[in-house]
Amino acid sequence: MQVSFYPNFSKRPNSTEQPPQALAVSVQCQLKDETSFLRPSLKIVNQLTAGVFSPDAFTYAYIPQWRRYYYVQDWTYINACWECTLMVDVLASFKTEIGLTSAYVVRSATAYDGNIIDTLYPANTNYDIVKTNVATSWYNVAPSGGTYVIGCINNQTTGRTGSVAYYALNQTQLNSLLTYLFSDSIYNSSSITEIGSGLYKSLFDPFQYIVSCVWFPFGLQSFGSTQATMKVGYWDTGVNGIIVQATAQSTFVTATIPNHPQASRGSYLNYAPYTRHTLYVPPFGSIPLETPFKRIGNYLYSAVYVDHLTGAATLRVSICPSSSSLSEYNLMTERTANIGVPIQIAQIMVDAMGSVQSVISGVTSIVTNAIGALFGSIGNAVSSQMPKVSTSGANGSFLNQIMYPVLVSEFSRIVNEDNTEFGRPLCQVRTINSLSGYVQCGEADHAFSGTKQEIDEINDYMKAGFFYE
Repeated sequence: MQVSFYPNFSKRPNSTEQPPQALAVSVQCQLKDETSFLRPSLKIVNQLTAGVFSPDAFTYAYIPQWRRYYYVQDWTYINACWECTLMVDVLASFKTEIGLTSAYVVRSATAYDGNIIDTLYPANTNYDIVKTNVATSWYNVAPSGGTYVIGCINNQTTGRTGSVAYYALNQTQLNSLLTYLFSDSIYNSSSITEIGSGLYKSLFDPFQYIVSCVWFPFGLQSFGSTQATMKVGYWDTGVNGIIVQATAQSTFVTATIPNHPQASRGSYLNYAPYTRHTLYVPPFGSIPLETPFKRIGNYLYSAVYVDHLTGAATLRVSICPSSSSLSEYNLMTERTANIGVPIQIAQIMVDAMGSVQSVISGVTSIVTNAIGALFGSIGNAVSSQMPKVSTSGANGSFLNQIMYPVLVSEFSRIVNEDNTEFGRPLCQVRTINSLSGYVQCGEADHAFSGTKQEIDEINDYMKAGFFYE
């Protein structure tokens, strides 16, 4: 029979590669007695003697009559004749049938599903930490650059919320208001002559009509556009402010969520446990982001709703598919905090009524008690005349307003891969010839036209992983 030998042809043992026919050297051979179909032994009957034939050059063979490719397993020189032992190459021999087979492909070098977690490669302790700047409208707004919202009780009806009228003032306007309230001119009235200014101050304290003062890291335009002279109780301060007509506002926080640095190997690396994202937005604190939402998109959109009267705010964190479709539809979490900072305002006052009572008590003591008691009564009167501080509200903290908002991403790296040799997860039913390179199948029950041994070998190769080349 004619046998095609191929000089210097090499291939992987688990590959369907076939040698180029141009390299074939046709040799006349004879089958030895009692030989095997899968492992035949051949005699070379041409003039290939020891002097002109080099067996190490021929490592592969094809027997057209049997339609099988064979590895050359060994050469033996007997009685001035070369004999060779072959072993069938089932993958090359059945390449066409294998290529037409539809199989459940577990791993492949040319096609893969990046959402499948690939546990073949372990993670190491090499972490990447990426900090992404987060855009907010209130970060690092100094107190002088914000707005003070003052709630006071007065007889003004425009813009009143309940019984309280709210005014928005900038720092300059607040200074003018405090200057007026601290001045004695508000107690000077030609129509009031029966009592002195000390008693007047104790009876009519303008600060008792101020129920709140909250600083916001937003401009005046956020609170309205109608200006009016601010009134505190009975007093017209002459200070213009914005009547707070917009009792709430909405703003937002945006950022682009970074991908895992090795995400080209599979998008599963963008999810836990390989990736962790923490959004830090003062004053809402640290907010862990659930990585399953990453499948929706890479754009972080966080709507912020702010109460202009109390400073309370709600942050609603969402993930969006693109920067042009920002919405709260894919809501992940919600947090509440105070963006407004409560501000304390105060005035030093004299308790005049207490002084009068103390003096009267002192006069009574002169009549009824000894000299020592008299001096004690005078001491009480002096104590009553000492200035006292009248306050409204309590100071808050600006600390959260100067902290930098940031998205912190922690990425756990996995060891280097070898896609050529091991492929990536696919887990889909595919026709083998639609792929190339490394292929691993999940089942080992495919039918072929070979012998039982050949079929078993092919299925074993397909399940263990082979190269379709």
